[in-house]
Amino acid sequence: MLNKTKLLSVIIVMGWLALAASAQSARLKTPAHGARASAAATVVRNTWRGLTPLQSSAAAAAQLVGTDADLSQAPTGGPYKVDGGEVTFSFLTPTLAKMYHAPRTLFGKVFTIYFTPSERMERADLKLGGGFKVCKELQASSYYYLVNDAGVAYRLRRSDDMVEAIIYQPSRAEVRRLAVNTECVF
Repeated sequence: MLNKTKLLSVIIVMGWLALAASAQSARLKTPAHGARASAAATVVRNTWRGLTPLQSSAAAAAQLVGTDADLSQAPTGGPYKVDGGEVTFSFLTPTLAKMYHAPRTLFGKVFTIYFTPSERMERADLKLGGGFKVCKELQASSYYYLVNDAGVAYRLRRSDDMVEAIIYQPSRAEVRRLAVNTECVF
């Protein structure tokens, strides 16, 4: 299973890098990420501009960023320029769904959303509730994650605690139903 996970990671990264070379652009006029303010802390959900991993379709993601491309069979889509930064999606292809033992109803669904904010954001600027834990991957020495069970992760640079990306992924409960093994994020 570990080899399958490593292979999947390599495939997703390679697809993401290949698509990054042909960056596409669109403008959106909505908040930068799926957070809702409360009195003390920010309540964070794994929804970005109405898209939720394992619920939203690749077609909905394409429509949101203004592309006519059919993303339903693509492992990744993006990066797309949006208001406040860039976004890249990964999708649950039939191959990945089979590997994860996911039901057919999840084919073509958004799996992970990576939002890279264009404005500098420090860890101290994040008003996070309790539930976020520090997670460090063994092979990543230049960054670490703050992850919660709801499916939101912040990737931060170790050198200066700056947010590099906000990652929206399936919740911990959803991941338990799939044959997925990951240290911090997908």
